[in-house]
Amino acid sequence: MKRITFFIVFLVNLGFSQEEVNNNITICWDTSFSMLDRDLEKEFDLLDKIFQRTPNQTVQLILFNIAIEEQEFNVLNGDWSELKNVLIQTKADGATLYEGLESYIKNDKVYFFTDGNVLVTGETLPIKKGNFLINSLVDRNESFLKQSALIGKGRLMDFTAILPDNIQNTVSGGNNKQPKAVAGTVYIDNVPADEIEIRIKGSETVYRTDDSGKFFLPAVPGDSILISSRLNRTVKTVPIGYFDKNVDVFLEANVTTLDEVVVTEKRVEAISKDMVNTGNGLKSKEEIGYAVQSIGKEEITPIQTDLSQSIQGKFSNVTLSGDQDLTQFKGRSNNTLLGNNYGLVVVDGVPIKQSDSSTGFLGDASFINPDNVADITVLKGFAATNRYGTLGNNGVLLITTKTALAGKGSGAVANSALVQNNVYESDMELNSAQSAVRKALEKANTVNEAYDKYLKLRNFNENNVSFYLDAFDYFKDRDKKIATRIISNLWELNPKNDMYLKIVELSTRYAGVYTLAGVLNRELNNARPTALQPFFTDAELQLANGDYQEALNRLSVLENGGAYGTMNVTPISKSLERELKNLVFQKRSSLDVTGVDEAYFKNTQMNVRILVEWNNSKAEFEIQFVNPQNRFFNWEHTTSSNQKRIQEEVSLGYAMEEFELYDDLKGDWKINAIYKGDLELENDNPLVLLCSIYKNFGYPSQKKELVWLYLDNQGTEKRIIEVKI
Repeated sequence: MKRITFFIVFLVNLGFSQEEVNNNITICWDTSFSMLDRDLEKEFDLLDKIFQRTPNQTVQLILFNIAIEEQEFNVLNGDWSELKNVLIQTKADGATLYEGLESYIKNDKVYFFTDGNVLVTGETLPIKKGNFLINSLVDRNESFLKQSALIGKGRLMDFTAILPDNIQNTVSGGNNKQPKAVAGTVYIDNVPADEIEIRIKGSETVYRTDDSGKFFLPAVPGDSILISSRLNRTVKTVPIGYFDKNVDVFLEANVTTLDEVVVTEKRVEAISKDMVNTGNGLKSKEEIGYAVQSIGKEEITPIQTDLSQSIQGKFSNVTLSGDQDLTQFKGRSNNTLLGNNYGLVVVDGVPIKQSDSSTGFLGDASFINPDNVADITVLKGFAATNRYGTLGNNGVLLITTKTALAGKGSGAVANSALVQNNVYESDMELNSAQSAVRKALEKANTVNEAYDKYLKLRNFNENNVSFYLDAFDYFKDRDKKIATRIISNLWELNPKNDMYLKIVELSTRYAGVYTLAGVLNRELNNARPTALQPFFTDAELQLANGDYQEALNRLSVLENGGAYGTMNVTPISKSLERELKNLVFQKRSSLDVTGVDEAYFKNTQMNVRILVEWNNSKAEFEIQFVNPQNRFFNWEHTTSSNQKRIQEEVSLGYAMEEFELYDDLKGDWKINAIYKGDLELENDNPLVLLCSIYKNFGYPSQKKELVWLYLDNQGTEKRIIEVKI
């Protein structure tokens, strides 16, 4: 212990034994949240020594967290009280970023006060020979501090290195690296499963999942793990890739899969230029973006007592047997990736319960009176999911009743009673009562007063995720700089958790801080290089920054399966197509469109386009659409209704869906979000939604609005937006 103490004293003395040639110094002062417990007494004692040795000098002060602030002070006769007061008043808040520091530093002599809590992969401190790196926190990144000082030939002053616990760790070899385990969760039918046996192929050691379905085992890239359960008779082999740190395994009860299979789907592109009847007037397929066929009331004869008889043989590639319900029609010949082969039936804008070939559930459309049907339109292909997300993957039957048409003709909207139990109570209150934190902030008279309240409340909520979400929600439209700093604390607190990184990325994008959003998106891409979402987000950020050529290049590459053409982009292909068409339409004069397919030169147009992105593929929630007739339809992101979709999101690494509204049903639409929970049953992880609302999409008058909201308790319902069509 005496040796180590002597070494540090010697190191400090060495730093001040040389005569100052340049009286100007730079102090880089870390103000991130991790510096909350810094030892100001020791740091100020060091600064006292600096100004005693050189009593007259100019000091450049750089305060940094996710942002950088620069100030300048003149120290005369060793009086640095003005600088000291500023340092005392700084608030530890926000994430740690070292990026950009070097461009601010003006002097050769630099003192970095930081704990080395590096968050960005590969980031370094801009230390140069003769610079000092000072830490006063016990909870610091010791290896990063040492490495930074070594590489930059700087001098490290780690005041906590002489503490007994830290000395003991050094002597006993506390820095010896232990093998890191691969973590994961096993789900059976999307429910976390305990007591599942897991082995590494070639090893007899058995590991088991805990009560929450989680497991840890020392696998390395190239290994395969075997997962089995006698109770559920399931077996599956999962290869471990180079980037796999967390492995989610989805099993189905009573299924055995012994082969390792890679499934790919060829992308099909077909854009027609024909004029077709959509059931609401003539439009081109390029304009509406999907395949359509229609029949009118003259082709529906009064002698038909079951509407299913009316579509038999009337539409190409639409199959329905004589003994099947209308909800069992098939709009595509091949089985879908989702397991269900049946299409979706929509009556006067309201979907009815869908039959499911994968579970055996049968819907019922027998209540529809054929004599009351004005026309039937079939939308086919993946692009036909225009308002109903992936539920429309197998085709959509749009049925317009004479009752609805009569309502339109009279200027009133008919309240059709064809579908039961979907009446939206317009006077019902959404379950979105303000939290105690939000109420406290609302009482503040100014933004600064509210921020002071936030800092006081944080003392009791340091690890409360909802606290930071509430605070961001309050500040996001009042002061985006403060809001961004607050939400970045979730990154500081959870640096290796992709779900929280995505929350911060979505939030900073809403706030318009695109540089930080780009840093976060790169971290998400580094964590999982094969995930779809970061590539799409990269293009979105380029669009937001006005880098239109780069965005076009990125979208074009992604639309073709990535740089090597191996990515399965089918789940987001509609969004890619829309973004490409819209970009070419809006900015064609300033773009190099060489090699761009002519099909993208004609934009898709609609009254409202809604692109919803979220932070957690395992979240269960619903997007509720309430039409002008006060009828609602819920797009469900739940295990009970969309099990395969959730598994696909986790597997391919995306969390987005888009919906569209046309003027076939004019009036006020309400769109809500309802939180149902999380696949990880013991967690109530927050759900954050970033909704891009495009009005008059594809027209010169197009406008975009961003909506941010979060839900953190089961049953919580919040309004996304109200739109008038």
